[in-house]
Amino acid sequence: MIFVVLIVVAMILFVNGFFVLGKFSGKQVAWLNIAAGLSIWVMGMFIGMTDNLKAFGATQSFVALASCIVFALVYMLVGFEILCGTNFKALGYYCFMGGVAMFLIGLGYFHILGSTLVAASQFGVFWLMWAVLFWLFWLCWGLGKTALVPFTGYYTIFAAFFTSLYPAIAFFNFARIGW
Repeated sequence: MIFVVLIVVAMILFVNGFFVLGKFSGKQVAWLNIAAGLSIWVMGMFIGMTDNLKAFGATQSFVALASCIVFALVYMLVGFEILCGTNFKALGYYCFMGGVAMFLIGLGYFHILGSTLVAASQFGVFWLMWAVLFWLFWLCWGLGKTALVPFTGYYTIFAAFFTSLYPAIAFFNFARIGW
């Protein structure tokens, strides 16, 4: 099921990349983010509560659950920020801590920080890339670094393909999760 989550993440990251670039805005983006956030939340809860990934490691399901919730909240908050017309500043600071969480989880996949996660360099790379993404949102929204907005938009679109769509399609088509 985690690969279904990744497909949803890829789709909403793609849309949000163009949103950050200013290509479109409004309620359609808000509702897409809320719907994606709710679906990721539900799937993440299922993965965590059923310990769906226990075959891959003792804590793998709960890392997936935590990651799903961190992402789901971002998407729902983006949606509510748009609908409420607020300035995204608090969401930016949430993204700072989300980046810290993603960074530490990424280190876990490299076995730099602990050894209970499956040793999978590709997952480490994905989580580190998501940490950078979260920190870019913090810089843009939390600290108001508008010069980084174009790079952040393009990086978001790249992350949609490389960190989410690619691993999901690789698993669906080839039943493998490695490089």
